[in-house]
Amino acid sequence: MAPKFFVFEGCEAVGKTTQLKRIEAALREKGFPVIVTREPGGTVVGEKIRSVVLDPVHADTIQPLASLLLFNAARHQWMHEVVKPALAAGKTVLSDRSFLTTMVYQSYIEGIDADFVHALCMKAVDGVLPDKIFLLDISDDELQRRLLGSREEKTTRYDIKGEAFHRKAREGYLAQVARFPGLIERIDGEGPVETITDNMLGRIVSMLS
Repeated sequence: MAPKFFVFEGCEAVGKTTQLKRIEAALREKGFPVIVTREPGGTVVGEKIRSVVLDPVHADTIQPLASLLLFNAARHQWMHEVVKPALAAGKTVLSDRSFLTTMVYQSYIEGIDADFVHALCMKAVDGVLPDKIFLLDISDDELQRRLLGSREEKTTRYDIKGEAFHRKAREGYLAQVARFPGLIERIDGEGPVETITDNMLGRIVSMLS
């Protein structure tokens, strides 16, 4: 059994973190060696960068290119300290977000050239791509409902953005499916939590077996 690298992606409030935790627990119960990590962060350096680049105090001042460079600095450190060693040790990696968010936020939304963003992201990860990115997706109406009803503490400069931003982010994520054929699998995030977990778990276990 070869170790695999799976990413959970999507807009705020789609349930990706919930699903990641449920998948982690299910895989551990089945005896698979697993580590869970997040982007940006996952390392001492990465968490420090995260605290700066996502701080709401910088929401109106940090430049898109500065964000892009900082995210990829954290990403490069994370790849070398977390992902590569885990895969080499035979562990399956589950990550909350990935380079895909950078493609959406810094390119699709903030307007930096997509080829440039992609090239920089690939350099940061040394060309190591996930085996699968699960993109949890919900309708615009459901997204608005969940954002309005969310009780989660809003801690990043993206959390506090308005509805138009989050709709644009959803457009951006869906646009990436065509850009990375075969890498991204869209998951309907509006069904029962247990059904979504079973669907994703089945796909993951089949790839691990």
